[in-house]
Amino acid sequence: QTVLAGHRRVMDVVSSWDKSLDDEENVTDVQAKKKKKKKGKEVVEEKKGPEYKYLLFQAKLSLHTSGVERIDDLLRDPKAVNLIYNQAKRDVIQSRIQPEDKDITRLAALKLQVDEGDFMPDIHRKGFLIKNMARYIPKDLMPKNTKNKNGEAKLATYEQKIMHKYQKLKGFTPQIAKRNYLDYVERWQAYGAQFFEIEQRKQLKSYPDILRLGISPNGILLQNPEDKEILDSYAYKEVVTWGHSESKFILVVGDVVQQKKLVFKTPKGEIMRNLIHSYIHFKVQSRMNQATGK
Repeated sequence: QTVLAGHRRVMDVVSSWDKSLDDEENVTDVQAKKKKKKKGKEVVEEKKGPEYKYLLFQAKLSLHTSGVERIDDLLRDPKAVNLIYNQAKRDVIQSRIQPEDKDITRLAALKLQVDEGDFMPDIHRKGFLIKNMARYIPKDLMPKNTKNKNGEAKLATYEQKIMHKYQKLKGFTPQIAKRNYLDYVERWQAYGAQFFEIEQRKQLKSYPDILRLGISPNGILLQNPEDKEILDSYAYKEVVTWGHSESKFILVVGDVVQQKKLVFKTPKGEIMRNLIHSYIHFKVQSRMNQATGK
């Protein structure tokens, strides 16, 4: 993933990925060439380049459509709401963000309302949803084996709960269902976060060396990449300053009395710096507009 600057074309970015694959891979040298000994000779196994099946366009900033942070101009633009809904839906289904368990079947029912319209007894019968469950439930919560008894029972339970909620949504237009979907997801801590793999060197002693740093609408997150647990978070008001070099990203958090400097290894420091700047700039500008009545 990359942030597309105004002066760059999409294919410029794709070309840069092909030319600098080493810089785009993980900080743990997973991109290094593997050496094998064969018949007494050392041979180098070349790493194949990536194959792109499609390009996915996403909004740079995940803004709120509900709550105190909502952007009213956003709500007046159905295309913008649709873009943010599709982005949130993809993050949920692909388990890119940790869900609130109580919301899973509600979100599935709302997505079903968007996809299918009102519940129809003749069409949406028992078993209708089973074969398409992966389109509605986060992949990390899907049973590993859907063919055994436990897997089938889990899918049946999901379907029963989802269909029960789906029936109650009769009359919801796609736009209303999308906004309700976003209303739930926007309450999650990791909503809208763009995650970057980073390496920390024992500054945070109880944390793994490899972490994921998330930049979200509300602040900065540190996540364990193994189980996706949020280990720490900093609201933007706690961010004193930030910067980058070619191989590092520096973050200073705290207040006027006490501050903590965190240094992370990553080749994507510039993108991270710009994204944080964009969120903070947007928040400051929004507050100024509210104060002046714009």
